[in-house]
Amino acid sequence: MSDLFGHNSGDKKFIINISDLYDEKERKQKELQFYTEELDKLMLRLGMLQHEIGVTETIINMIEGEYLVDLKEAIKKRQIIKGIK
Repeated sequence: MSDLFGHNSGDKKFIINISDLYDEKERKQKELQFYTEELDKLMLRLGMLQHEIGVTETIINMIEGEYLVDLKEAIKKRQIIKGIK
């Protein structure tokens, strides 16, 4: 028997087709799979953005703290010290 019979209030009866329930379950599983895959993509992107923000903050901190060396100037100074022009 593929149909379930039940009743609501009074003499109103309704029929639930079990194949409809299976179809609905399958649709919801596909939807869940889709959103799970999308969430995975978003989580990956979120991690990448957090990493990029960290790198940018490190660069900003280095610039603000003058931790970066101007390579062109450093080479010139080194050449002057060694007597190279």
